[in-house]
Amino acid sequence: MITLLSALILSWGPSHVRFSPPKVDGASLSRLQKRLTLSTGVQDITPTVSLPLGGYTERQDQKSVLGGDHLYAKTILLSQGKVRVAITSLEMLTVPTSLTEAVRARIPRSVHVLLCATHTHSAPDSQMLNSKMTFKIPGIASFKPYWLGWYADRIANSIDKALSAKPVTVRKVVDETWLADCNRGRRKFAKPDQTAHLIHFETKGGETNLFWYTAHATFYGAKELQTKEDWPGGVGKVGFELIQGALGDVSPFAPGSKGDSPKQKIALFWQEMLMARAHSKSTTVWQPSLGRLGFERLPVSLGKPSANPEFAKTYKISKGLAQLLVTMFAPKEASVSAVTLGKLCLLGAPGEPSSKIGLEMEQKGRAKGYSDCLAISHCNHWIGYLLTPNDYDRGGYEANLNFYGRQSGENVVKAVEKLKPRIKTR
Repeated sequence: MITLLSALILSWGPSHVRFSPPKVDGASLSRLQKRLTLSTGVQDITPTVSLPLGGYTERQDQKSVLGGDHLYAKTILLSQGKVRVAITSLEMLTVPTSLTEAVRARIPRSVHVLLCATHTHSAPDSQMLNSKMTFKIPGIASFKPYWLGWYADRIANSIDKALSAKPVTVRKVVDETWLADCNRGRRKFAKPDQTAHLIHFETKGGETNLFWYTAHATFYGAKELQTKEDWPGGVGKVGFELIQGALGDVSPFAPGSKGDSPKQKIALFWQEMLMARAHSKSTTVWQPSLGRLGFERLPVSLGKPSANPEFAKTYKISKGLAQLLVTMFAPKEASVSAVTLGKLCLLGAPGEPSSKIGLEMEQKGRAKGYSDCLAISHCNHWIGYLLTPNDYDRGGYEANLNFYGRQSGENVVKAVEKLKPRIKTR
């Protein structure tokens, strides 16, 4: 039937419209290959049952009280030629490797993923999703296979929604920046980055914005037993989704707060953020065609897992048991996940880098030609806190949760040296 119809169309005389396939010359094909498109997807990831909350061990084994904030997975899917990258912001504490692997198994193999946790300390404990957390530590949840599948299904659904949505062409990319006095260092010598970045992906119908800032999501404390987005929940004031900077030693700050409630502090946080944007913003603009969309996994040399000398004292266990637990828990491999586009480079750290480690990662990226280079916490893996050797030696809570010795933070920085240099295309 199809053959007969085609023959009839082709037999019409000159006065009729003839069927012919569209011709695409080399230049047009090149433009199609360079075209950057975008689509989005959102999925609720709030459990409907009570679960232990993560972030504060002093909660011990208390379960959540229902009725708190809804938590979401938000995906921005970027596509160019055969390259597709899903940047997914997750309102949860961390992203264990087993969760990333489970999500990858549920989506097309051709789609790269950058799963980024907002690090709210009032979400269900993501150690339940960590297949290596097979033992019990008071205040930390152990692995639950059911919940790994439950979360992986919903996060993958956020990506699937973006894949099935009609893509729109990105006409230009704008990096809007300003300084906001909304964070503070929480360890000695910490120097948090106070720059806010708002990446605008501008399309014919509007724009989709990706917001980057650096601060722990800890306005709500250990006594809070309901799910809370914390300050990242206000990201809708400026953008579609949030990615966190190098926050390993950075606390949030609410200017003008005097004993206010967490909700009031979050309001003051965003008030300062928006006022700062109105008074001090600057912008960088570039066309997507100036650089290809890319995704790279940059392997990190982890070395042998090693318990910090203070770990045993903190958890009141023997040094031998401390070393055994760290050996059982610590992943055997991890990587820095790099998303590149034109001048922009997002460097997803496989854990929680200090401000100094984040700065060093960005410096390595800029040396490769990416002028807009941003380090991101809690991406695709969780291998603990990532500190400089001197910061590791100073000890404390963060050093206790460093599982590969004093050089582990520097090893993450060295991984960025494997990043491909940016090459302009004309």
